[in-house]
Amino acid sequence: MIVGMTVPQLPGWAQEDVKDWMLDIPQNSEYIENDSYINNASGGDNYSNDGGSEGSGGDTMPALVGPVPWTGYVGLNGVPDGFPLWGPVAHPWGGEFPSALIGCKFHDGNYTNHSGFDSPVITGTPFHSTMGGEVVWAGYTKGGWGRLVVIENGDYQIWMAHLSEIDVDVGQTVEPGDVLGLSGGDREQDPQAGNSSGAHLHYGIKKKTGPDTYVWVDPTEYFDVSQLTRWGCSK
Repeated sequence: MIVGMTVPQLPGWAQEDVKDWMLDIPQNSEYIENDSYINNASGGDNYSNDGGSEGSGGDTMPALVGPVPWTGYVGLNGVPDGFPLWGPVAHPWGGEFPSALIGCKFHDGNYTNHSGFDSPVITGTPFHSTMGGEVVWAGYTKGGWGRLVVIENGDYQIWMAHLSEIDVDVGQTVEPGDVLGLSGGDREQDPQAGNSSGAHLHYGIKKKTGPDTYVWVDPTEYFDVSQLTRWGCSK
């Protein structure tokens, strides 16, 4: 809403740069800064309502094992299914939509290195687990993710980032559909939101492909993207 009111009042030569700046939601890849693992990734998500570009379904991206542990947990409902945001959602810049919004996709053409799927949504929206599993990470990180929840089951981990609240603990087991916390995402209002300057939920799926090999996979292979509301990802 603010973007829509502000940008048209600017000179034409300044409108595009200011729109990109106001809608910019940078997101690092998988790095988490701690005593032994220093964040050195870069990248950015940029949202607008211009439609953006489509992601490429079925893709993968090489991944590191990273500092988030793989515990070896195996249980029921171990394959991601569905999207973590349910039902009508409120957009951060105003308005309610019947379903979650499509933001920057996996390998989005407007993004340097995007390892997941982003959905703009107002801060404080409940998000749900898309599979059963064990919570292997639940807390604030010093890297680009901010508050982060990671659920593991078999060969999969699901990552939800830029959160305002986490309602699960490490070691807890969850079922598909369980509420894991609340979305967040604006570091100007919340310094623990991570590398994010606008409210949204980042959803990533990491898959083990061998004893010591991993990839990020396209989340749209695990839910029906046609059931979401098109919004877009700006350049």
